[in-house]
Amino acid sequence: MRRVGTDNCFVTSQNHGFAVDSNTLPADWEPLFVNMNDGTNEGIRHKTKPYFSAQFHPEASSGPRDTEFLFDEFIALLK
Repeated sequence: MRRVGTDNCFVTSQNHGFAVDSNTLPADWEPLFVNMNDGTNEGIRHKTKPYFSAQFHPEASSGPRDTEFLFDEFIALLK
């Protein structure tokens, strides 16, 4: 999976039978992560509000700390 707008890629497990179609997102939302294998959406974020989501488990394997930064970003949004 790749974080949109960066070259940062992460190994995550994809275990879902559906995904958000990035083409149907309202104007104030944008893709945050994209699956490099099939191009499916793996996360979205709001363009102006402190909301984001992930379609994977950032606390799980493969390397359990690979996407741990998402928790830090979430905590920073609470301040």
